[in-house]
Amino acid sequence: MWRGWSVLLAGLVGAVLLGRPAEAAPMLERAKPESRADAIAAALRRDPVYVTDHEPRALPPDAAARIKASVARLGVPTYVAVTPTSGLGPQNPSDSLASLLRDRLRRDGVYIVVPPSGGGGEVRHFGGARGLPLDDAWAAADFETPYDAGAPEVIARFVDIALSGHAGERRDHPRPRPKSKIRKALDADDAADRRASRIEWAVFGGGAALSGVPILGLLAGRRVLSARRARQPRKPPKKRTRKNTRKARR
Repeated sequence: MWRGWSVLLAGLVGAVLLGRPAEAAPMLERAKPESRADAIAAALRRDPVYVTDHEPRALPPDAAARIKASVARLGVPTYVAVTPTSGLGPQNPSDSLASLLRDRLRRDGVYIVVPPSGGGGEVRHFGGARGLPLDDAWAAADFETPYDAGAPEVIARFVDIALSGHAGERRDHPRPRPKSKIRKALDADDAADRRASRIEWAVFGGGAALSGVPILGLLAGRRVLSARRARQPRKPPKKRTRKNTRKARR
């Protein structure tokens, strides 16, 4: 009896699910969580420069404004996403966040994805004329910026190189990498230590010189006095007479 009721109940549930497949699909779609690419693409529809708010210490308050001013010089539509990245770039084309953003936005232009620290990331151009040496400029900018340069600095250098007309040369023969902020701070501390050491030695030497002047004066005076005494003629000793001898005996 109980087994018969179980079979009947299972049949009814199956019939309901099979009879309403169109309603079940939207429910699954609504339950699907929004991906990171979807969230960033939605932000780029409102503003072509997206800057993450998860790393405020790594980015200055005016990061978005500085990036907009830099990419505006390219003269083409540019979409920038400053967000933590992992495994991006030419080595992992299947994991390209720039390609995912292009698929969501459906807009042609230059897409730049870069982490807040500025290192790594990727740049891609979809549609339109491809006259800018983006890949060479991006590689050269990575070589020519300090290790701790942020995203605004890297993007500004990238735009400078892309518009310089020598992106390929600067990629193959990059300029010396500037010192990082940490390196500059360490060099400044070393220079301050050297200056302090020179001042200490100067004070020590001056004090030693001043304290030694009286001693040198005394020694010089005694030497002069001794020399004068040596030059003076010695007087012969007085001869004793009998009279003086008697007085001495008394």
